[in-house]
Amino acid sequence: MPTVEQNLFLWGKADGWKDDGDKWSVKWGGTELEWSTSISPRIRHFVPTSTILEIAPGFGRWTQFLKGFCDSLIAVDVSPACIERCKERFASDTHVHCYVNDGKSLAMVEDRSVDFAFSFDSLVHVESDVIAAYLNQLGKKLKPGGFAFLHHSNLGAFQNSTWLPKAIGRPQPIGDGGRPAPMSRGLWLRRRLQSKLTDWGLVNTFDNRAESMSARIFREACDAAGLDCRSQELVNWNHGPSLIDCFSVVTARNGQERKPPRIVENPHFMDEAERARRTAELYSTI
Repeated sequence: MPTVEQNLFLWGKADGWKDDGDKWSVKWGGTELEWSTSISPRIRHFVPTSTILEIAPGFGRWTQFLKGFCDSLIAVDVSPACIERCKERFASDTHVHCYVNDGKSLAMVEDRSVDFAFSFDSLVHVESDVIAAYLNQLGKKLKPGGFAFLHHSNLGAFQNSTWLPKAIGRPQPIGDGGRPAPMSRGLWLRRRLQSKLTDWGLVNTFDNRAESMSARIFREACDAAGLDCRSQELVNWNHGPSLIDCFSVVTARNGQERKPPRIVENPHFMDEAERARRTAELYSTI
């Protein structure tokens, strides 16, 4: 369960971002293809707009696209190295403003000033306390009618102290309709060891997804923050069909009655990446 400090250790070093994070888009055939095939279609109804807030931009992998869809972009990251790189990378873009935070606070953002908040491929690594903190902040920072698109972990839907996924990278959900087979002692010992190594920041289990976070916990945190969770898309990521990630869209409730979210399961999300990569490879040879 990575803490803020562990995430800062894992992602806060400049030498881990030699390609500005483009290495994490290889499965799509590149960063631009990931943006155009998997991100842009999901946020096109929210942009362009006046003010965009990007939480955990890293070295600006998505900032480079978002900045063209707003009058003002605020980028906030816990890593000084990431913010320093964003300032350098977007120095000529005077409407891009970059800040270091404590991993939970958005105090540098004015209340009721954000039209669209965005985070992708970053908050999957933070636990439920961090997500709850950011949602509480967004409840204050979003304009009436503003929206947020947040990519977070759903690994918590697969974890408890008794049952183990059948294989690393292919967790089996604990549903109302039944449970997976009890784990053997060998599997139990392996799981405990992996949990300890993850706690110490020494291994990357399930792509370092946060174990305490799930789509359900996200909805509960939205309720506590006075936000409406309008939709959730549960998706797989890298390893098989298991839905370990979630894309959630939220908006400020503003005194209105809570509306139930639309929840969609998409075990074929990574097929988007494969199609984009194959198409890119085909035409790169012409």
